[in-house]
Amino acid sequence: IYLSLLGPKGLRETAELCLQKAQYLRRSLLAHPRFEAACEGATFKEFVIRDRHGKVESLMATALDAGYLAGIPLGRWYPEMSDCFLITATEKRTRQEIDGLVACLTSAN
Repeated sequence: IYLSLLGPKGLRETAELCLQKAQYLRRSLLAHPRFEAACEGATFKEFVIRDRHGKVESLMATALDAGYLAGIPLGRWYPEMSDCFLITATEKRTRQEIDGLVACLTSAN
């Protein structure tokens, strides 16, 4: 129902917000030496980040303790990606929330 209520213009605006916020999150994480892109190419809302420290499970637990559902560790389904997690940003997230998530992830041990 939500999408149908948006209409074509609203759907386009929502998609653009998702793209902008996800790109901002991606750029913010990749500016930190701990993280790198696990996959190159175009993305929309979701993308895969590699934790160079290889501590994805503890990183996600730290974020959860801080109130963030930061991402999905991929090692369970892709053992070769045990140092990676899937992360997303939607139109609902504010810049302050994104910045808080980035600060949490970049300051974790």
